[in-house]
Amino acid sequence: MTEAVNIEQREAHREHIEARVLSEQVALMCRLTTSPLTASVVIGAMMAWLTAPDYGWTASLTWYIALLLVLLLRWRIAAGYLRKPRDLAETKRWRAAMLGGAILGGSVWSIAGSFLLPQDPTREIVMSVFFIGCTASGMGSQAPVRHAYACLLIPFATPYIVTQLLLGGDRVVVALAFMLYIPVMLVIAGRQTKSFERQIRLAIENESLAEQLRQERDRANQARLELEVQLEEQKRSTQRIRDLNTELERQAHELRTANGDLEGFSYSVSHDLRAPLRAIDGFSQLLMDDKNQSISAETRHHLQRIRANVSHMATLIDDLLEFARCGRQSLDLGRLDMEQLARNAAEEARSASLNEAKTPIIEIGSLPLARGDEALIRQVWINLLDNAVKYTSKVESPHIIVTGREEAERLVYEIRDNGVGFDSAFSSNLFGVFRRLHGAREYPGSGVGLAIVQRIVTRHGGEVWAHAEPNKGATFSFSLPKPVLRAVG
Repeated sequence: MTEAVNIEQREAHREHIEARVLSEQVALMCRLTTSPLTASVVIGAMMAWLTAPDYGWTASLTWYIALLLVLLLRWRIAAGYLRKPRDLAETKRWRAAMLGGAILGGSVWSIAGSFLLPQDPTREIVMSVFFIGCTASGMGSQAPVRHAYACLLIPFATPYIVTQLLLGGDRVVVALAFMLYIPVMLVIAGRQTKSFERQIRLAIENESLAEQLRQERDRANQARLELEVQLEEQKRSTQRIRDLNTELERQAHELRTANGDLEGFSYSVSHDLRAPLRAIDGFSQLLMDDKNQSISAETRHHLQRIRANVSHMATLIDDLLEFARCGRQSLDLGRLDMEQLARNAAEEARSASLNEAKTPIIEIGSLPLARGDEALIRQVWINLLDNAVKYTSKVESPHIIVTGREEAERLVYEIRDNGVGFDSAFSSNLFGVFRRLHGAREYPGSGVGLAIVQRIVTRHGGEVWAHAEPNKGATFSFSLPKPVLRAVG
């Protein structure tokens, strides 16, 4: 297919060059015709003057008028062609008209050389000189286009040669000289025509090369402009990167300041808040242990509620500190046996079960190995399994299933239970601090455990989500990035 296209392109290019060559040849033929016409008018007048004594002015002027009409016709054809550009078909028609005009002109000239020869030898010699001048003039004007020169020369000289041969005597030598003169002139004209065609083709090739160079220059300029645009864009991008780095440095400074404030807050919580709580709890215990029994039963009940709320608040403080710690603690990444971590967390969750009579069944399937911080991921398993045990404590046969699987770019772990469940429309509220979907009296807890899970998993580049239905159990899932295998050796 490609070769056929290339052949068609080469053929089209060749036809284009041939059409250009023909157009330039016809244009040159027309341009070279207009100049010798004036000389033909002058020489024709002198020829008519030379032939008038022998043939009369009527015959001479008739011939001269015919010559002028032919010259006018040739001039009009040449001027008409040069007036505007022509297509290939028009060029061929105008070329035929020009060649026909040359034949007609040569035939008219041959009349003077064949039928109007002067009887006086002197005038005949002068007329012969004029003939030689005409052929020389035609050589100079028409030879670059061989066909035009042949159309003018052959009709012009052939009758003259025949006439000289018929007259015999010394005129035979003149005829033979003209017979040799014609092919020599045609050969010279052919060579000039070929030279001219080569010049035209070379000019066309030069135009093509110039056009290609112009296109290459335009492409180079376009590439330079695009490069300048890219450089300018790169400068803007570099400046944006500098601005972003400055902004990141500012944000990092603010973050360090915030972390310092958080550290101070954690210190205050762990020391300043715990001390009053311990005091409240201690004094409440002293009042309850009063041996004089000076307090009423109602007061004792209130003191017990105070101590319970103090204990709950202490738990909240501990969970908040744990939540803050898991966000600041640097990650110590390593290979994790997720199945073993899940089994250890399951044992811990069973031992802390609220309903010892209904110890849940916890099935742990084959879990894919992962990469992460062992202490933090252990906390994830503990919180999720403790959550599952807590919310299956009131069902008849608590059952928890732990599974894992590999996906395209991540590892997914699921903890599915048959507990009380919840409405999945509110699942986005589960992972906020102190967000709960069940009352604290039904299921105790601070509401921070799942928030801790989300923070740890997010820091590892994973996700946490949940799906459930009321009274049909819940499924909590989390993902971790799949470990990158390193080549050995």
